[in-house]
Amino acid sequence: MKVSILGGTGDLGKGLALRLAERSEVIIGSRDPEKARSIAEQYILEFRAKKGRDSSIIGMKNNEAISKGEYVIIAIPFEVLPQFLDGLTVDTSKTVIVPVVPMKKSKEGFSYAPYQVNGQQLSAAELVRLRTGSQNIASTFHTVPALRLADIAQALDYDVMVAADERLTYEKVATLIRSIEGLKPVYAGKLYTSRYLEPLTPLLLNVAINNKLHAPSLKIV
Repeated sequence: MKVSILGGTGDLGKGLALRLAERSEVIIGSRDPEKARSIAEQYILEFRAKKGRDSSIIGMKNNEAISKGEYVIIAIPFEVLPQFLDGLTVDTSKTVIVPVVPMKKSKEGFSYAPYQVNGQQLSAAELVRLRTGSQNIASTFHTVPALRLADIAQALDYDVMVAADERLTYEKVATLIRSIEGLKPVYAGKLYTSRYLEPLTPLLLNVAINNKLHAPSLKIV
């Protein structure tokens, strides 16, 4: 599988890149191709140091990364997502994965802050669908702790809920999720359920703060 990660420099993007590199070709996308190549080289070195073998991780400009990948993961900060989507073109044959969560932090804790478009509240995944016109979109990875994901020396054991309009889209994303050892995909329903999945991130952050827990997650039992 070929997976393009746009914004693969944060903990989530890094974690996905390193974990997926076990069994897939990973492409790091950035507006600055030199930065993308530099990050890819860092990930290759870290993967080799911890796994003792080479991986396929390369970096290039966003549009080139999109054209190369079978999967396109949009893993950029929620604050810049609307601007990032300006002029972004995604081939409708691509499977787009959106782990972005719009939220706010205050002295009371974290809260979900959906995007506002023409008086309507939209999840990040719905905003991507609206702005790109793509129908092969899945909303997922919200409850996987980014710090644990980025530490490939740690074993994972999490259920990962996925929202997608088409069952075929879910099946493709489920295949990708299963390629990461310790993750189990669970179908949550059509893309509108991303409005319920995305708020799980601030909820878990609040649970962690209020109970002094480190990187809590969820399992479906």
